[in-house]
Amino acid sequence: MKYTKLHFMLSVLGIIIYITDLIVDIWVSVRFFYEGRNVFGILTVSFMLFGTLVVQCFSYSWFKADLKKAGQESQHCFLLLHCLQGGVFTR
Repeated sequence: MKYTKLHFMLSVLGIIIYITDLIVDIWVSVRFFYEGRNVFGILTVSFMLFGTLVVQCFSYSWFKADLKKAGQESQHCFLLLHCLQGGVFTR
């Protein structure tokens, strides 16, 4: 499958939406904490962390499958990168 300009633009758009979503989630949780609505702040942070954890797990599993298909060994630095929430940017 060829990586076209459309694929590139959709990848860039996806990264922009991902970062925007994280920023808005953090902003909303901070607002909840400032207003004294700690339960909603904790829930917002919990759902945000759970969502990013799921995304990083899928990203790492796809990365591992791609390496296996290419016949390369798994690199542990990419596991660390995924644990630090930066794995989506390597794809």
